[in-house]
Amino acid sequence: MRRYVYPGEWCPAGVSETVDRVCEFLKVNPQFDVVVFECETLQEFHQLTSKPYFIGAVYKDGIVITQPFEVLRKKGVLQEIITHEVLHHVLQSNFKLPVWLEEGFILYETGASLDQLYGNHKYYLEKFLREVPCEKIYAIMDSYRICDPVECY
Repeated sequence: MRRYVYPGEWCPAGVSETVDRVCEFLKVNPQFDVVVFECETLQEFHQLTSKPYFIGAVYKDGIVITQPFEVLRKKGVLQEIITHEVLHHVLQSNFKLPVWLEEGFILYETGASLDQLYGNHKYYLEKFLREVPCEKIYAIMDSYRICDPVECY
């Protein structure tokens, strides 16, 4: 298993830009570290996370565990997966959101397409699109904030 810290030079292009944009929109501090562990094999990932192979990574308590980067790169989802998991850190560090709102917001902000999603991710994005008008995203997210925007920044 390899250990990385976000942000860093190892990080795929585009991740920091998306994370910084979301932090600016939500008025939260963009300066933070997230530990990322890259599993050596799919078997190791499954043993550590108990997740099926179609799940590329998991986030919990400031730590991301991913499938091997090469596997994610070949699937064309490395940037998407790292961005998604780092955004979980941003949200969980600053907000106490219902799962559907956290996942839905992340999927919305990363440009996920409903026709390419299934299971819970599809349900969460559908619910987000149905229940959160674009012009009210900030206000709704802000209502779940666990610290003052000035303190967070």
